[in-house]
Amino acid sequence: MTGTEPMMTHNTGKWTIDVSLQPGPYRVRAEALLRLEDGGEFVGVGLAHAGLRDGSISQVGSYLAVARALSDLTAELLETVASDVDAEVSRSIEVDEIFAVQSTN
Repeated sequence: MTGTEPMMTHNTGKWTIDVSLQPGPYRVRAEALLRLEDGGEFVGVGLAHAGLRDGSISQVGSYLAVARALSDLTAELLETVASDVDAEVSRSIEVDEIFAVQSTN
């Protein structure tokens, strides 16, 4: 996470994903950056062996790194959703408890 994660809200705007590749001599690093309309960001990172430099499978390492970055991004989003749902349920329970106490008085 980047520290700018928003609470998930009702959004109908445009979200964009930028994927960048940083090839190295032995591995490829991919970063998937999701930008939300409200300025929030989520980041996923994936690594893979660079693989062969020549031939028909030279892109396999890049494809795998990108797939792993997108998977990591998915995990970040799901973690945020779970956290937001937990927070909402906690608020709901607290409100229900307040009403229960008030109705017994």
